[in-house]
Amino acid sequence: MVNREYYYELDARGVLSLDGIVQDDPWFVDFFFRRLAPTANPDYPEYPFVSRCGEEMNYLRVSDTPIVYTGLRDGRLEYAHSLSTAFAADRLAYSADGVLYHWAPVGDRGRLAPHVAVEVARNIQPWGPYYAYSVPDSPFLTPLMPLALMEDLQIIRPKPDNHCIGCGQANPNSLRLSFVRSRQDRIVRTWIRPDERMQGAMGTAHGGMISLLLDEAMGKTLSAAGIRAPTARLQVDFRRPMIIGREYEVRAWISSQQGRKQFVNAEVRSADDQSLIAEAEALFLQLRSGAESVQAG
Repeated sequence: MVNREYYYELDARGVLSLDGIVQDDPWFVDFFFRRLAPTANPDYPEYPFVSRCGEEMNYLRVSDTPIVYTGLRDGRLEYAHSLSTAFAADRLAYSADGVLYHWAPVGDRGRLAPHVAVEVARNIQPWGPYYAYSVPDSPFLTPLMPLALMEDLQIIRPKPDNHCIGCGQANPNSLRLSFVRSRQDRIVRTWIRPDERMQGAMGTAHGGMISLLLDEAMGKTLSAAGIRAPTARLQVDFRRPMIIGREYEVRAWISSQQGRKQFVNAEVRSADDQSLIAEAEALFLQLRSGAESVQAG
C-alpha cells in the first residue's frame, strides 16, 4: 500500500501551513508536533522532519527550526497549540544576528518567536563580550551560549550539589561563578561586578575576595582539563583597587606542568580599559590515583 504524503511548511513565527493554507486546528497542530521527528529519507532532503500518522507521511520543511516557541507562561515555553517545555536559562543560546533559541525536544533547539524573545531579553544583559540571563532581584548570572562559538567555547556552570564558596549552587553564600573556556587558547575567563558581598574598605573589593576569584579561576583551568588538584601555594600581587559595581574580567591559564605539579597563572583586569588589578601565581598538586577525593571547586 502506498503511503499518502503531504508537504508542510513552518515559518519563523511558528505558523504551520500546507499548500499556503494555515493549519490552525488545535487538535491537529498538537497531534502533528507530538509525532514530529527527524527523517533520513534521501528523497526529501529539503523536508528533514516528518510527522507520521498511520499510512500518512506529513513531511515538514522549516525556515529555521522545527519548534518555534510562541508563548512563555508559568515558567514554560509554549509551542504548537498547547504543548510546552520547561524554560531554563542555561538552555538559551543566541545567533550572531541576535535571534534567541532554547533547547527543544525536536531539532536540538527551538527559535523564540519575536514577542517571546522580547520578553526573555528583558532579563538578558552583557557579560564581557557575551550575554547572560539574570533572574530579577538576583545577583547571579547564567551565561548564554553564542551559537557561532559552539565548537570552541565551553561554558563551566555552577553545579547544583556543589558547596564551593566560588561556584557551588548548594552554598547559599556562594558567588555561583560561571566561566567560559576557549578550546583554542585554553584560557578560562569570567566577568564579574563585585557587590556588597565582596565589600572591603572605601568602596573596594576585599583582598581576600580578589584572591578567591583568582584561585577559583585557576582551579577551573585544571578541572576543565580533567585534572583534580588542590591549591598548594598561592601568591597574589595587588596592583590597583577593585571598585564595587564596576565590571572586571578574571582569566587563568596553565603555564607549565612537572609531574604532579601544576603551575597556573591568573589575573584580574578592568573590563573597560584592561588595566591590571591583580595577578597571581599558584602551585596545585595533582591528586594521586586512588587518593582520597577532594571536593572540586
